[in-house]
Amino acid sequence: MKIVAHRGNKRYCPENTMASFCSAVAYPIDGIEFDLQFTKDNIPVVIHDEKIDRTTNGRGYVRSFTLHELRQFDAGVWFHKRFIGEKIPTFEEVLIWSKGQNITLHVELKPQKQKVMERFLDVCLAMIEKHNKVESVIISTFSQAYLAYIKSKNPKIKTALLAKTPPFNAIKYASKIGVDAIHIRHTYQASHYYRRWMSKGLVVRAYNVHRHKDALKCNRLNIDSIITNDPKKMTEAFQKEEKTS
Repeated sequence: MKIVAHRGNKRYCPENTMASFCSAVAYPIDGIEFDLQFTKDNIPVVIHDEKIDRTTNGRGYVRSFTLHELRQFDAGVWFHKRFIGEKIPTFEEVLIWSKGQNITLHVELKPQKQKVMERFLDVCLAMIEKHNKVESVIISTFSQAYLAYIKSKNPKIKTALLAKTPPFNAIKYASKIGVDAIHIRHTYQASHYYRRWMSKGLVVRAYNVHRHKDALKCNRLNIDSIITNDPKKMTEAFQKEEKTS
């Protein structure tokens, strides 16, 4: 089973920063997950929230700033003083950095205003193709429209439906929008569906996996990956399991 670092090594570093990503790949992980928002001047940047308030020393909506303006804010100081000077990365910076890493990029596309939706998706796709990362990027989102658009533009890009709870008629729904996988919030209820989905050809990745016992359960169910806030804890736990088995 693969281990994906959720927003990097966010247990020990400020989420969605280069420091967090560099820290995560120090462990034997298989991928990193991060989020994309769109700036006022049409640049995809790596940040989860639509506002910068929680994870920088600034205030306001990401879409109300140009990239140059966003660079004035510190994305590390809120977490710890040793991360002072961290900036919000651009998607392109992460793509370039990843060329030196043996990892998959799990890219969550965040909702944008309708008037810029296609531009946002087109720019993200163009960057993936420009840097020859089609085979090593997986696009995930809660938006059916985004997933359908991505597949229509480049069917080779792997896509995943994000869900907080098991979707009604998940197999039929996934087939309709042409996704390759489902990224599901791990709960006791959701875990009952994993084998059924996999038997129908869906790749299953579970997020919200932070406890050792939950990771072991996912491993027993033979899902593809877990997405965790603590890649250090999870990789060490599985290394111990391998030594004792």
